[in-house]
Amino acid sequence: MSTLEDRYRRLLAWYPADHRSDHEQEMLGVLLAGARPDQVRPSIADTFDLLRGAVRVRLRRAVSAPDAPGWPAATAIAGFLATLLLVADGLRFAVEMPLAVSQFADTRAHTSFSLPHLLAFYFGPAPYWLAWLTIAVLAWRGARRPATLAACAVTTAQLLLALYGTGTTMWGSAYSAVLANISLPLALVVTASLLASPGPRRGAELLGRRAILGAAATAAVLVALTTSPLFGLFFPEPSFPATPESLHAFLSRAHWWSVLRLAVLLMAAVLLLVVLARTYQGRRACALLAIPAAPVIAKCVEAAAAGTIDGSAGVSRLLIDGLIGFALVMLCVRLAELPSRNRTGNRERHPA
Repeated sequence: MSTLEDRYRRLLAWYPADHRSDHEQEMLGVLLAGARPDQVRPSIADTFDLLRGAVRVRLRRAVSAPDAPGWPAATAIAGFLATLLLVADGLRFAVEMPLAVSQFADTRAHTSFSLPHLLAFYFGPAPYWLAWLTIAVLAWRGARRPATLAACAVTTAQLLLALYGTGTTMWGSAYSAVLANISLPLALVVTASLLASPGPRRGAELLGRRAILGAAATAAVLVALTTSPLFGLFFPEPSFPATPESLHAFLSRAHWWSVLRLAVLLMAAVLLLVVLARTYQGRRACALLAIPAAPVIAKCVEAAAAGTIDGSAGVSRLLIDGLIGFALVMLCVRLAELPSRNRTGNRERHPA
């Protein structure tokens, strides 16, 4: 039959092992001294206080400053994967170029919009993707300084233009839609990798060839699901003249595109966790990659829930979602690492 001391010990087991080693006997003595003579179970107040204290101790450790040595390698890995996604997204832009040319010609012929505005709307990101392709080549060839300077310049320009696009004018919104997307947090991760780590090339070396091939295939699938030609292949637009019934049927079918993209994105995130979570720096790379991944997942969830084909997000929303994603993943990482740290601490305190 369990005694009051046994029940208190079960509650104290929620505390980290090293904390119990230092304070368990003292806490147990205080609890037993304050108990009634006939008490056989911990009071509700004591139970609540003990559990609250255990949660506070674990959270305080989880959000404490991480060990520094693993972060440069983690930033290098995240920088390489972010560079890969940026290059893949640039290929998506190249695939959609014929459609953009057709739409540009049609809009130019049937509207009074000025040529500079149309060029900026349909082809504005072209210099941006060419710049990132150049940066990727420079980083891979070891030209660290030129790649870093170019990345800082391109990322700063994109951030300023995207902020400008938060204005109320129609063309300002167009600039925001073009530049305030996943490419912005990806660019921030790559720039941080070039500034604060051995660089994306070192990240590729740490990953290994098999992981690189898997990441390239995953990036290709993710980018393919955002291309207009593939969407049109599965969901052809209603023939002209469109009726309300045909438009409704088209939107009902196209809604499943958002659901499919969300499912594939979540599968990719799980695969990434499986591959990277085995190492110290890999787990921190997952947290860094949550900065671009969290806004995309949130956007796809909103689109799937609202029954729309796509969603939208401003610069502030991108950054806030990214920081929340980083904080949540990093919190999970720190909580998952506590048992191993406790075992290490016990070995140091009680050597064989």
